[in-house]
Amino acid sequence: MNTANLPTLREGSKGAEVIKLQEILKQINFYSGAIDGIFGSQTKNAVVRFQREYGLVADGIVGSKTWSKLNEIAGGNMEWRRMTEAEEINEIKMIVNNRMGVAALNLLALESFLGFQCTRSFYINEKFGGNQRIMRVKCDPPRGASSAVAYEEIRIIFNLFEGQIETFDVERVIEGTEPKIKLPD
Repeated sequence: MNTANLPTLREGSKGAEVIKLQEILKQINFYSGAIDGIFGSQTKNAVVRFQREYGLVADGIVGSKTWSKLNEIAGGNMEWRRMTEAEEINEIKMIVNNRMGVAALNLLALESFLGFQCTRSFYINEKFGGNQRIMRVKCDPPRGASSAVAYEEIRIIFNLFEGQIETFDVERVIEGTEPKIKLPD
């Protein structure tokens, strides 16, 4: 993201740039509100928390320094590690006891990514205090809801807020393509 062309944002700002800001803040687990393009008090509070966390002037105004740090954190090298067996057990418990976790499992079932021929592994993002996690499912042979495209693996990226799954994203990896997130094997 080229931060030089982004405007200064503050409480009361509206528009596409605010949507971009809210999406980044949500991605890095500082914001849990609606992506509505309105820079209200919830967005301001998230910006202030972010600024404090990263040693910026915590004024709730998104200028060039805050945009640069957001870009660095959101677009930078994520620090993922594979979970231990004990962490995986706790992760599974959290997923099945959370409505968003169950929704993610339902998606895996719809995509046929369940069964004895599938393996799963879990990863945690240390950079964001463990508030972002990935469940990676690989099946042999490749599978998918569409008969035209089979996926090598599906990754469910969980975003946590206050210890609960707030949202999840899905990445389908097709043979020969590079996944968005590089995971240690």
